[in-house]
Amino acid sequence: LDLTVNTGWTLMELSFKPLIIPCYSLVVFIGVIGNYLLIYVICKTKKMHNVTNFLVGNLAFSDMLMCATCVPLTLAYAFEPGDGCTGASCATCFPDATLSLWFVSVFTLTVIAVDRYCAMVYPFRRRLTIPICAYILAAIWLLSCTLASPRGWTFSICEEFWFHMKRDRLAYAYSTLIITYVLPLAVISLSYLRISVKLKNRVVPGNVTQGQAEWDRARRRKTFRLLVLVVAAFGVCWLPLHIFNMIKDIDISLIDKQYFNFIQLLCHWFAMMSACTNAFLYAWLHDSFRGELKKYEFHSFLEELILTCGTLAMRSDLQRETDGLALPSGGVC
Repeated sequence: LDLTVNTGWTLMELSFKPLIIPCYSLVVFIGVIGNYLLIYVICKTKKMHNVTNFLVGNLAFSDMLMCATCVPLTLAYAFEPGDGCTGASCATCFPDATLSLWFVSVFTLTVIAVDRYCAMVYPFRRRLTIPICAYILAAIWLLSCTLASPRGWTFSICEEFWFHMKRDRLAYAYSTLIITYVLPLAVISLSYLRISVKLKNRVVPGNVTQGQAEWDRARRRKTFRLLVLVVAAFGVCWLPLHIFNMIKDIDISLIDKQYFNFIQLLCHWFAMMSACTNAFLYAWLHDSFRGELKKYEFHSFLEELILTCGTLAMRSDLQRETDGLALPSGGVC
């Protein structure tokens, strides 16, 4: 996966700058706050200390780091390739960190799907224990860091180059596509499909009233819609970037040079939206999480945070006007 951006922006692409910056700022704000609240509630609530929530917490942690570091750095390097991202250390660490966090999110999503499948389809089998879950999470991070650092990469100003190794580059690109998108999407889809079939064929034991039967059907429909949203969010969010990278690897001339950077940033932004949707789908739609969240006084915290961001944005706009910089209004939190 190549998240780098060419430095030659056209005048047509620069006209989209006032649109790109607020969109990326929104992803950073929602992704960091949403995933932080999820991690906070899991850590503070003892009854939520189980394998499933630890997996969800690991997903939220990687997504939060991605939104807080990789997303703004990618945007900053896109418009200012010579500032803030130079030097050998940054050039090496930034691409590796971006890919590692992305791999962690994908693999954690896959493990969550398999864990839910085992719990639903085989309820009497022994489930994962917390120590085993810790080993799985450690393996996910180790595997992600390994896959993000293939042999033969060299970096210069945060860009990826495969000198005289076109075959190796294509092999790595296609293997990454299969390992981190095709296979996880297949596993997640099949797992949730089996869960949906299991729920559909489940028979409520005993004599149930009409109200109980309707409640059970409503619960099944809600679960089915949630499972469909999880699969769709993963597949749809990452599909544009994978298609873009595949076309670029096959024949870069197929992409209009006039809109190359804008299309790549747009696909990258769409992929980063998954970091926001994960927290929403795996926590905010669940009654138990919302119930625990209400116990903590987060409303005043969010209001104060939004007010602070608005104040900083206004100060940033005033500073830009003073310096005579032609940057879009609205600022970045």
